[in-house]
Amino acid sequence: MNPRIASAIHPTRAAIAALPITTNVKIATAELQGLGSKVIDLGCGEGKFTRGLCTQFADVTGLDVKERKIAYANDKAREEGVSAIFIAGSADAIPFGDAHFDAVIFSNSLHHMPNPAAALQEALRILRKGGLLYIMEPVPSGNYHDATCLVNDETDVRTQAYEALLAMKG
Repeated sequence: MNPRIASAIHPTRAAIAALPITTNVKIATAELQGLGSKVIDLGCGEGKFTRGLCTQFADVTGLDVKERKIAYANDKAREEGVSAIFIAGSADAIPFGDAHFDAVIFSNSLHHMPNPAAALQEALRILRKGGLLYIMEPVPSGNYHDATCLVNDETDVRTQAYEALLAMKG
């Protein structure tokens, strides 16, 4: 399978400065426009980003291993009147059939997966032919990363996710 992979692995400071101020939901919906009706956000957490996808997709699913976060996400979806469905599960064993989704998203979550390469393979399995694998992932470098390392050093897990992405690109 050859999904389009949207990435910006090493933007320059000038490229970053030239970007308009926006949100990750607005960027994702622009990138995902016209892809179909079914989307899943793997590692969705409390589902804020996932609920934002409901403006564009008819069938929105969020998956996360933390049942407490899934319960919160479902409560918020009901409260906000959006049709997203949140389920507990692992990205290493996604409980959907092959080629089920038009878009599969990792929204700042791939580096939290115990096995990023396995999660990517599962994502490709559930992605329909011609669908989009959309990954927003912090890289293990830059000013923000350097500052947050003082409190929460994610260098190793971000590097593993980055290496899994590079291996996937071939």
